[in-house]
Amino acid sequence: MSSIGSMSGTAISSKHDSTILVADDERMMRDLLTSILKSCGYSHFLYAADGQQALELMRQEGPALGLAFLDINMPGFTGIELLALAKHCCPACDCIIVSADSAVGNVMASLSGGAAGFVVKPYTPRKIADVLAKYTRGAQS
Repeated sequence: MSSIGSMSGTAISSKHDSTILVADDERMMRDLLTSILKSCGYSHFLYAADGQQALELMRQEGPALGLAFLDINMPGFTGIELLALAKHCCPACDCIIVSADSAVGNVMASLSGGAAGFVVKPYTPRKIADVLAKYTRGAQS
C-alpha cells in the first residue's frame, strides 16, 4: 500500500475532485481528518458537528457529494442511521464510517448497511490512505 506522500502523485480520478463531508461531533477529529485528506490532494469539504447537520448537508449537496466520513456516535443521527438516509438523498456518495469503538457489531452494521469502509479512531495517515486507495480504485473502474 502506498504512503500518503506517494498517493498525492497518483492520477486523480473524477471523484477525487468531488466534495467530501466530514461529520464528527469532535472538532479536533474533523480538523485532523481534514488535514490528512488535504495532504492527499482533496480540497472540497463540508463539515457537520452532528447528525442532523450532516443530513441537511447531504440533502443540499445531493449528487455533488462524492464521499462522506460519518462518525458513529453523534447527536441527532448516528453515522449508521445517516448511512441508510444517504442512500435516498445522495445515492452516489460513498460513506466511510469512523468510530473509536471498533466492536464487531459496529463494523458489521456499517458494512452490511452499505458503508464503503470503516476507520477506527484515532485517525492515522495510513488508515486514511488505505480507505482512500479503495475509494479511488472504485472510482476508476
